[in-house]
Amino acid sequence: MTTPSALSPAQYPEQSRDGSTGPDAEQEPAQEPAPTEAEAAGTKPAEAAAGTRGSEQTDRSGGGERTENELRTLLGLGPVYWGMPRAMRIRGWLVTGVVGVIAALLRLIGLGHPKTLMFDEIYYVKDAYALWHLGYEANWAKDSDSAFSSGVFSGMSTQAAYVVHPQLGKWLIGAGMELFGPSSSFGWRVMPAIAGIATVLLLTRLTMRLTRSPLLAGLAGLLLAVDGVALTESRIGLLDVFIGFFATLSLYFLVRDREWSRARLARKLAGTRPGARAPHAAIRPWLLATGVALGLTCSIKWSGIYLLAVVGVAVVVWDTLALRRVGARSWFLEGTVAQGVSDFLQTVPVAVAVYIGCWWSWFTHPGAYKRGWALEQIAMGQPVPFPSLPNIVNDFIAYHQQMYEFHVGLASPHTYQSKPYGWLLQTRPTSFFWEDKAQVPQTCWGGDCIQAITSIGNIVIWWSAAVALVVIVIVGVKNRDWRAWVPLIGYLGLYVPWFQYRDRTIFTFYTVAFVPCVVLVLVLALGMGAGLLPPLPGSREAGEQATALRRGQIGAGIRPWRGVGARFLGFGPQFGRTPVWTPPVVETDPGMYRISTAAGDTDDTDDDDLAAGTVTSTAVADDALQTDAAGMRTMAELTGYPAPTMSAAHTASDSSDDELEETGHRGPWRVLAGWTSVPTWQIRSEGISLIILVTALACAAAAFWWPIWTGQTVSRAFWLYHMLLSSWI
Repeated sequence: MTTPSALSPAQYPEQSRDGSTGPDAEQEPAQEPAPTEAEAAGTKPAEAAAGTRGSEQTDRSGGGERTENELRTLLGLGPVYWGMPRAMRIRGWLVTGVVGVIAALLRLIGLGHPKTLMFDEIYYVKDAYALWHLGYEANWAKDSDSAFSSGVFSGMSTQAAYVVHPQLGKWLIGAGMELFGPSSSFGWRVMPAIAGIATVLLLTRLTMRLTRSPLLAGLAGLLLAVDGVALTESRIGLLDVFIGFFATLSLYFLVRDREWSRARLARKLAGTRPGARAPHAAIRPWLLATGVALGLTCSIKWSGIYLLAVVGVAVVVWDTLALRRVGARSWFLEGTVAQGVSDFLQTVPVAVAVYIGCWWSWFTHPGAYKRGWALEQIAMGQPVPFPSLPNIVNDFIAYHQQMYEFHVGLASPHTYQSKPYGWLLQTRPTSFFWEDKAQVPQTCWGGDCIQAITSIGNIVIWWSAAVALVVIVIVGVKNRDWRAWVPLIGYLGLYVPWFQYRDRTIFTFYTVAFVPCVVLVLVLALGMGAGLLPPLPGSREAGEQATALRRGQIGAGIRPWRGVGARFLGFGPQFGRTPVWTPPVVETDPGMYRISTAAGDTDDTDDDDLAAGTVTSTAVADDALQTDAAGMRTMAELTGYPAPTMSAAHTASDSSDDELEETGHRGPWRVLAGWTSVPTWQIRSEGISLIILVTALACAAAAFWWPIWTGQTVSRAFWLYHMLLSSWI
C-alpha cells in the first residue's frame, strides 16, 4: 500500500525526510559525518537497515550510543537539519489561501437567505440574543419566531429557560448578531460561516503537515469547501459546525504535540545506549493547547467528551510506543504510568477547566436557570448532591444531571431522524428549510415553485470516502502508519459513539462534526494510490523500499510490475520478501516491457543479513557514495528534497536531466515536482487520474446540488430530479 519511496534516513543521513516539525518549522542546519570504515564495522551498520522493525530494539549494533538523528529515525522523524523548502512552504500557503477564498465565496454569497428563522435556529438564535442581553437563556412568548425575524424582540421574558447545551456556541452566534444587528439573518449565520471557512483552512494546514504536499493539502481544502454537509451547516445558525472546527483544531494540536514530544525524546536520549531511562515528563505546550481545544469542543455540545477520551488514549499509546521504539528502560510502565499521568493532567483537567470557564455567565447571573436550586432544596429539607460543597456548585451539578437525563431520554419521533449506520452513505439527509407554492406563489418552468435547503452531502466525496475508509483502516492497522490514525481518531470520537443510542432521536447533520476527517481519509487514500505519500522514516516499508532502490527494482525510469488490477487502482508492490521481488521493467511502448538490466547488478547479500542489519561491502560503498557530488544529486532526486549543500533549483534541474537521459523523455508528472515531497518518478499516472476524476466529479456534484443547498427558487420537478434516493424525500 505504501509508495516506492526514498532511502530511509538512517541509510543515507543527508537525504532523510523531515517528519518531525512539518512544513512551517525552521530547523537547525547540521549534518552527521559520513561513517568511517571502522564505524561501519561497529555501530553504524544498523543504519543500513533502519527501516527494519526487527532491529529496532537489539541494535545499534551491539548497544552502542545513538545519535539524535538515529533516534529521530526510530521515532519516525526526519533529521534535525532538514526543513521544507521555502518554495514548497509558499505553495502550501498559496493553496491554503485559494481554497479559503473558494470556501468564503460559497458560504457568504446569499447567506442572508432565507430571511426567516429555519430549523433549530428558532432555539439557538433566540438563545444567543438572550445571552447577550440578559446573560442567560430566557423563555420567549409563543409565536415569537416571525416577530423576531422582523426585528421585534418584545417576546423575550426575563424568566430563565431550560436549555440542554452549553453556552459557548450561542455566544459565538450572538457575536455575529451584535456586529450586524439582531434582526439581520446574515448576522445570525455569519459566525457559523466563519467557522466553516476556518475549518477549511485548518484542514488544509493539517493535511500539509501530514503529507508535506501542497497538492494534497489543496485537494483536502477544496473537497471540504464543496461538501454539502459542511456547506449547508456553515449557512445556518446551528451549533454543530463549531464542533467541527474545534475538533479539527484539537487534531491539529495533537499532531503538533506528537512531533514536538518525539523530537524532545530524541534530543534527551542522544548519546545514550538502549535501555537508558526515559526522560522525565515535561510541560508540553501543544498538548496543553490540545486540552484547551477539546474543552472548547465540549463547550459547544457534550459529544466532544468522546473525542476527549479517544485523544487521551491516543496520546498515551503514542508516548508508550515511542519509548518502546527507542528501547527505554521499563518502557511500558514509564509510558502508561509516569508519562500517562502527565498526559492526563495536561489534557483532561485542562479541558474541564475550559469547559467550566465557558459557563462564566451562568455563574455570574443569579437569574440563570437552576440558580438557587440548592437553597430551595435545603429549605424544604430535601437532599443535594454534595452538601459539603458550595450551593452554587450543587446548582451546577444538578443542572448537568437534568441535561444528561434529557439527552439519554430523547426519543421524540422526527420526520428526518436517521440512524448512524446510514450516515456515511448519506441515506437520510436533514431538510432545514421548505417553502412551497403557499409561500412561493410564482410559477416555475415545469410546475410550482419551491425553495428547499437539504443537507445532502457531496455524494462523490462521501461514497468515495466510504471505500477509502477501509483502505485507511488497513494502512493504520497493518502498516502502523500513524498518519492514518489522525482521521480515524475523529471517526472513533465523533461518529462511533452515536451507535450506542439506538432509540434516541438523532440526525445525519451531526456528521458535520467529523466531515473534515471524512475528507482527510479520502485524500490520504488518494495520495497513497497516486504515490504522493512516502513511507515513514524508520518504518518497515522504508527499509524494504530502500533495499529495492539499491537493487534497482525501483527508481527513475523503472516501472515496477503491479498487475492489471493494482496498476489501475494505484497499489504499489511490496518489497523485501525476496532478493528480487519481480523482474523490474522499463516501459518502451504501450503494452510492452523489457527487463531492466539493473536487476542483474544487485548485490548477493542474503535477505536475512539485510533484515538484521548485517554489514556488507555494498553498504559501505553506499555510504562512501554519499560523499560524491553526483551521488548526492541522485539521492536528492530519490528523496524529493535537496541535499544540504545543494539548492532546490539545482537539484530539480539535474534530476530532470538524469531522468531524461535514462528514459529518453521527461517524466509525465515533472510539473508536480514543486507540489509534493516525493520524486516525480514515484508518481503513478493511474492515481493522479483518479484524483482528477474524483475532484472533477465532486465539483460537478457541488454545482448540481448548489440550488438545493442554498434554497434557490426552483420547480418541484427540478427538486425531485435532485432527490436521487427515495429516502431523501
